[in-house]
Amino acid sequence: MSFLTPRQPRGSIVAKLYWTAPYIAVVAFALTMLVIVWTLQMREIDTERTALARDVQWAERTMRTHFIANEDFLTQIARDIANGSLDGDGFSLRATPYLADNPELLDIVWMDASGKVRWAVPSDGSEWLPGDELSPSQGQIARHARELGRAAYGQPYRASRGSALMEVFVPVQRGRSPYGLVIAVYSVEGLLQHLVPSWFSDKYRLTMIDSSGETLVVNTSPHGTDDALSSLIVFDPPGNGLALRATAFRNEGELPPALPMGLIVGLSVMVLWSLWALRSHMDKRVRVERERDQLFIVSLDMLCSLDPDGSYRRVNPAFERVLGLPMATFEGRPLLARVHPEDLASASAALARLAKGEPFTFEARMRCADGHYKWLVWSAKPVEEDRVTYAVAHDITDRKAAEDAWRAESTFRKAMEESVLTGLLATDMKGRIVYANPAFCAMLGHEEGELIGSKWPADRRGADDRLVEFAPLRRALAEVSPPEGLETRIPRQDGRLIDVRLMVSPLVDSAGQQTGWMAAVSDITESKRIHAELEAAHERFVAVLDGLDTAVYVADARSDEILYANRAFMLSFGFNAIGRSTYNLSLPLPERSAYPVDPRLLRPEGLPRELFDGQLFHAPTERWFHVRERATRWVDGRIVRMSAATDITDRKRVEELNHQQEERLQRTSRLITMGEMASTLAHELNQPLSAIANYSSGCVNRLQSGRYKPEELLAAMQKTAFQADRAGKILRRIRDFVRKSEPQRSAVNLSDVADDALGFAEIDARKHGARVENLIGSDTPLVWADRIMIEQVVLNLVKNGIEAMSDIPAESRLLRLTARAKGDQVEVAVADRGHGISDEDRGKLFDAFFTTKSDGMGMGLNICRSIIEFHNGRLWVENAPEGGTIFRFTLPMEHLREPDAETA
Repeated sequence: MSFLTPRQPRGSIVAKLYWTAPYIAVVAFALTMLVIVWTLQMREIDTERTALARDVQWAERTMRTHFIANEDFLTQIARDIANGSLDGDGFSLRATPYLADNPELLDIVWMDASGKVRWAVPSDGSEWLPGDELSPSQGQIARHARELGRAAYGQPYRASRGSALMEVFVPVQRGRSPYGLVIAVYSVEGLLQHLVPSWFSDKYRLTMIDSSGETLVVNTSPHGTDDALSSLIVFDPPGNGLALRATAFRNEGELPPALPMGLIVGLSVMVLWSLWALRSHMDKRVRVERERDQLFIVSLDMLCSLDPDGSYRRVNPAFERVLGLPMATFEGRPLLARVHPEDLASASAALARLAKGEPFTFEARMRCADGHYKWLVWSAKPVEEDRVTYAVAHDITDRKAAEDAWRAESTFRKAMEESVLTGLLATDMKGRIVYANPAFCAMLGHEEGELIGSKWPADRRGADDRLVEFAPLRRALAEVSPPEGLETRIPRQDGRLIDVRLMVSPLVDSAGQQTGWMAAVSDITESKRIHAELEAAHERFVAVLDGLDTAVYVADARSDEILYANRAFMLSFGFNAIGRSTYNLSLPLPERSAYPVDPRLLRPEGLPRELFDGQLFHAPTERWFHVRERATRWVDGRIVRMSAATDITDRKRVEELNHQQEERLQRTSRLITMGEMASTLAHELNQPLSAIANYSSGCVNRLQSGRYKPEELLAAMQKTAFQADRAGKILRRIRDFVRKSEPQRSAVNLSDVADDALGFAEIDARKHGARVENLIGSDTPLVWADRIMIEQVVLNLVKNGIEAMSDIPAESRLLRLTARAKGDQVEVAVADRGHGISDEDRGKLFDAFFTTKSDGMGMGLNICRSIIEFHNGRLWVENAPEGGTIFRFTLPMEHLREPDAETA
């Protein structure tokens, strides 16, 4: 006997089991994932702690090894001092490179037995200076070191500059007597920076602390730290309380340990809630679908559902009523199967939007059971979650027929009105406007509704307040209009008057009765304006050309007949030039070989074209002209040469004078340079001359004594000849540099030019303690230039660079010369490591008489730029990336040299 009342159906129990099973599975999955995540986190923590201990031990061994190595070095120095084998210079020579190789050490000093510093490295900027004595705390550590007989470390402390320091004291014993102390100063920051590898610093936050726990130095990082992963290294000894704490950085983007578990619990709750919501939604959806089915069946509209491929899934009875086919005929068939072929393209495009999940609307003709077509308008909207599209169609066959008839009539009428650009106007017998086409409305600026019913033409005032009389027009309308039409002016809506031509004819109805007038109105305002502007433009053009000082003429390209010449041309070459050949007049003409193409062979499709642009000397007048010729088409279609000749004689004379002045200024600059270098050149010559005198005196003494060997005298005389040749080269180089000569361009090797310039500049370089590197190789392309002028530029830039580095440390005084090919030119760079040039001075650097030197004249760089521009190059300055200044200049390559005629 069962106690369940009433008994539940078996299907209901199975359905409940189906809904309950997902809940149980989600809970089991969540518990499993929580256990796995907790286990993995525990293993990860153990791995990180093991890695921390291993890394800390490695770092400790590394730092202790460096401490011991430094102690050994200091102990060795102490032994050498005690033995007396090390003096002050030797102490500096051994300590300086050691400090450079061990940057954690700042100073190494020796304090004698009296307690005063004797030697200190480095000698400047040191914490210890010669003569300094120990403080009380330092004296205590020093006594402790003597008692132990080995190195002792002091407490870390803050120096006057704020940096943390630590000192190590190594006793110096001569026999059994104390002979002083060797003291080394550690930078605590240097210990952290140089003794700890970079990967260790990137992985851990490192803090150097003293015995009281005060932080001395700490590295910085944008990452947070994990305090649970931390270890302490105590350097005692060495260090006397110095300790290093390493704390692991938290990895960038590392998630909190509790986050995975929280996410698992949260997602599990969300899944359980979504299952409950889904069950409620399904219940509501079932009810809605039942109601929708009832509406689907009884609706008079054509309703259907479509698959994603556009096939019918289900249709309502209205399909059978409209198209005359049973509903079973549609199900499973594509919608496009019964669409008219002419409408397939638009219907296919609309159905293609189904794949994108977009609603669509289209009109198409559908074939009925009897073979006829009916117009249907379709509207559809896809439901993505159901993978189905719901559509509705309406029969619009009657509406389409009415629209087609109306559209045909409207299209014909509109085409008739807009087919002409001429304004059309119709009036009744009383002059009232009954029709105006769009062209006429646009002509007057009125809407059609404003003109219909109004009388036109009527007397009115224009924009210039002039009264426009239309009485003559009205009289012409009453009679027969002339065949050529009637020209008059009519006002627009804005009051502006326009010129028009009217063709007027009677308007006769089908019964032969005149009902009004028909007028064709053409706007001729623009054509009259263009005609007037052309006349004015011609007058202006002639006035401008006649006002020019340049002689301008136009000649036929084939016959050379002059077709036009301005006033300047006629004044220079005769007022009877028109109609004559250019070769019969004394004109500055280029040779036909100077043209890129014979003007007589030009074709219209190759126009316009440049024929000549250059300077010509006119022998009859002994004047220079700049002539430019261009081929173009003349007003009658002929191909002509348009030539403009400008008299540049005065400008050529000025350029020649400027060129002569520049040559004098360049030679003066070279002489001044040699004058500045006179004393150093004398010193340079003194060496070979002194050597010659010494070798000659030695040979004389040997010959007088009679004790000599021929091979010894031969060697001495060979050395004498070598020194004489050396002195001769110096003198020849000076003579070539300062002698007066015209610029002579030739193929120049920049490497040889740089070597010669540096031969002069090396004396100044040694005087200023600068190094000069010539990196211009012998394989650098040859340039087309004057060797002496380019040598002057290089020497001036090198001297400026050497002087610019006079106030920087000697080891940084490096000047470098380089060259590289750049297109059709060679770019030379002179780079120094001085203090650079300010933006304000850079803009005036190449101006004459501007200088940044206290004893400069301000002409050197100005002359250099003139020389480079004379060679069709460019000179500029820019800041060097590593500090200092780079002067660059370009010169054309040797294969681009100018022809002799153009160079002259």
